[in-house]
Amino acid sequence: MSRPMTLEDLFSVERLSDFNLSPDGKFAWLASKRINLPDAKTTSVSTLLDCDTGVSTEVCLHEKGASGIVFSHDSKFIFYAADGQIYRANADGSNPVCLTHGKGGASVPRPSKDDTRVLFVRSLYEDKALQEKSETSALTLADIYALPHPKARARTADRLFYRHWDSWTENKRTHLFIVDVNTGDMCDLTPYDHDVPPLALGSACDYDFSPDGNYVAYVMNPDDVPARSTNQSVYLQKISGIEMVGEPVRISNGLGNDVQPRFLSPSKLAYTSMLEPNYEADDFRIKVYDLSTGLTSLYLDHFGRSIDTILPIDENTIIFNAQDFAHISLYKLDLSSNIALQLTAGSTYASFAVSNSGRVLAKYETLNMPAECVELSHLQHFEPRLNWPETKSTETVRFLTNYRDALKDVSLDRGRAMTYQAKDGTTLEGWIVLPPNFDPDKKYPLILLIHGGPQGAFLDQFHYRWNVSMFASRGAVTAFCNPRGSTGYGTQITRAISGRWSDECPDDIIAFLDAVLAQCPFVDPNRLTAAGASFGGFMINWLLGHSDRFKAFVSHDGIFNTEMSGYITDELWFSEHEFGGKPYECPENYIRHSPHRFVQNFNTPTLVVQGEQDFRCFISEGLALFTALQYKGVESRFLYFPDEGHWVLNPANAYVWYTEVLDWLMNHVQ
Repeated sequence: MSRPMTLEDLFSVERLSDFNLSPDGKFAWLASKRINLPDAKTTSVSTLLDCDTGVSTEVCLHEKGASGIVFSHDSKFIFYAADGQIYRANADGSNPVCLTHGKGGASVPRPSKDDTRVLFVRSLYEDKALQEKSETSALTLADIYALPHPKARARTADRLFYRHWDSWTENKRTHLFIVDVNTGDMCDLTPYDHDVPPLALGSACDYDFSPDGNYVAYVMNPDDVPARSTNQSVYLQKISGIEMVGEPVRISNGLGNDVQPRFLSPSKLAYTSMLEPNYEADDFRIKVYDLSTGLTSLYLDHFGRSIDTILPIDENTIIFNAQDFAHISLYKLDLSSNIALQLTAGSTYASFAVSNSGRVLAKYETLNMPAECVELSHLQHFEPRLNWPETKSTETVRFLTNYRDALKDVSLDRGRAMTYQAKDGTTLEGWIVLPPNFDPDKKYPLILLIHGGPQGAFLDQFHYRWNVSMFASRGAVTAFCNPRGSTGYGTQITRAISGRWSDECPDDIIAFLDAVLAQCPFVDPNRLTAAGASFGGFMINWLLGHSDRFKAFVSHDGIFNTEMSGYITDELWFSEHEFGGKPYECPENYIRHSPHRFVQNFNTPTLVVQGEQDFRCFISEGLALFTALQYKGVESRFLYFPDEGHWVLNPANAYVWYTEVLDWLMNHVQ
């Protein structure tokens, strides 16, 4: 008999994070995370999967865990990162050999086609003497920042991008290295005062070998102040063995975000490109650079979807995925005709791989099913669908993992999509998830979830930080929508939020709420609650001053004073683009959308959640919001995590987060 999901159930699910398919298609290595809730520890798990039989074997590649597993091109070996070094082992994980040496860590290995050399990323101190010292002894903050007292715990900064997301750069740079598999000789291919790959806005891997082994392509932001720039650029470096030949050549022909270089052939290089500078939510298109002519061709300029991962199949064919409404679909691009065909629809395939034999593996999940590794076959080929109704394709899905078995006796509603009309007639999408043991004759409270971004979306995915089934488990209908600014609809709707944060978007959310009430008579209009994080937190803060329809709010790491956030956030290009300039250049644009101006209207009980290490939406925002609520005498509670950033990642902290959030919401609608 099924039962409501508990937090223990949620944390018991093994979480598939990545997989890599052998070129011959026979085996795959899976990377997952297993959580021990009582000990609040997360263990990385490596599993070898036989794709033909479906038999999987857990393998300990290293006592401290392994990451970035990738097969050699002949499928005989694997390369991976463990304990700060790069290893090679047989394809089954046996006979591991350490290839690298030295301090600074090592991650994301990528072998040459002949498997004799491997690219990887290492983090180095900018000061060479400091790096040399780090090779033999542990460094203190006094060492790193040249402080006058050896026991001082201070940091200094002389330029921007001294911190990012939730950590300080500690005067380090990431560099791209190459190692000779046979000799162990290594070379720093990017000995420059820039991060390679860049700190922000990159893809899963931003470098590649040419098939003939004569070139390495990588991504670097050449601008002096990368905190104000999205000018990630693709460079070509000619090499001989592991040595650089001449200077790198910048091949990016624009100032937008260019990432994910992938060679199609020795003479053609594809990469994904944003055309508009300093707009991090611009659609990714595909560009192809011809090494023989120096010319660049643009593909899918008016595709209507932002391209995510690209995988070259041959010189003229690229498989890629892209968000498609609340799903992620697969597509195939024929470069010779510049025609893209859609292969799947109505399912979320967040990542995928294709072998030389044509076997397709994908990471598949839904709102009520955790991510599984599946094999896809009988893929359709149809003209891309950009309008409703959103339909589901009929590919064959063969499950290769069964992480979902941990929830086999748990009641999880599949959820249903619904469309609704905004004030101006724009058609938008939302989803509704019903609580366990749902009775249509009863009245239920509603929890409305608001996503971050603002250029983002809630998808048909089994989210661990904002799991809709977990919210519904306490007996509430749970709903979310993708309002103006959301991705997955196409360029026009995504761009409509910039400079207009508090204009149409709040109305879109309220229009969705009204549509839910109209279509769902089982929702009690007098027991409405809402929660959001990041931009979702900003929107909660805005609704605090503009709506009295809700019984309770949860604001997680949300902007409270928009003007001040433009000075204290880490990625400054974001604020400059969204509000049309620096805060002192156009303060009226920032202030117009600032929730702090409406404190006089605050009256809804609110739980304020804030991480000390959140450098994106800084701690001052949460503190100020809580103080404002207390000034007003509004029932409020401050949930503070000193060791968390923009997300709550530690299992113990996440357990507390869910408990506090769900208790707060449900206690106000009893």
